[in-house]
Amino acid sequence: MAFDYFNSNIDYWGKEIKKTTPLVTEEKSELPEVEKKDSSTPIGFDWKKQLDPKNEEFFKEGDYTPPVAFMELARNPTDENIKNWYKLIEKKNELSSRLSQRMQEFLKKNQKLAPEEKAILAESVNRLPVAQADYSKFRFRMYFESSCPHCKRMLKTLQELQELGYYVEIRQVDQNPKVAKALPFPVTLASPQELKEKEITSWPVLFAGDLKKKVTYRLNGYRSTQEVLSAIQNR
Repeated sequence: MAFDYFNSNIDYWGKEIKKTTPLVTEEKSELPEVEKKDSSTPIGFDWKKQLDPKNEEFFKEGDYTPPVAFMELARNPTDENIKNWYKLIEKKNELSSRLSQRMQEFLKKNQKLAPEEKAILAESVNRLPVAQADYSKFRFRMYFESSCPHCKRMLKTLQELQELGYYVEIRQVDQNPKVAKALPFPVTLASPQELKEKEITSWPVLFAGDLKKKVTYRLNGYRSTQEVLSAIQNR
């Protein structure tokens, strides 16, 4: 189902698009058997797990498996799941802040620690994951073309924004489902009407919806995470 960002009649991305075509849909867990096996495929390799978003193997990259909460959000970006995602981030922020405070207190009490031990603890404090204070105020949507090199560079920016707690989605302007399935973001296909109404003739284009001010900021071309944050926070 299409996700209603703001649960209202206001479209913060521009004119409301009444209907979107999902590019990544929920697949059946059982795939049809292939009549002829590819001799290059390792014996015992289970493609069903790889092709099924319901399975953790779909999201896994090498030895890294994303948190199960993120996988649930990516599979089903419903209002309820997004609200719970924000609650999860808030809980993590509370724990990170508490741990950071305790580690700083520990450093003050233990002045006899070796310099290298203090440096390790200080670095650990600085690396604790804490979401941006305004993570629930903004939501991001990027228009993306799968062969565009600048679009591919922007994926890192989007991933970093997502790690900071912001909700991110992608509208793909070309029809390449293989690329969409590999992305760790909700992806839908942008319609020609949508591109025309928003005057999108080149990409990437990033829209930042400000829920409090009820306005949308548009950023054209590649932007680093810091450039994006500076652009929206200085408005």
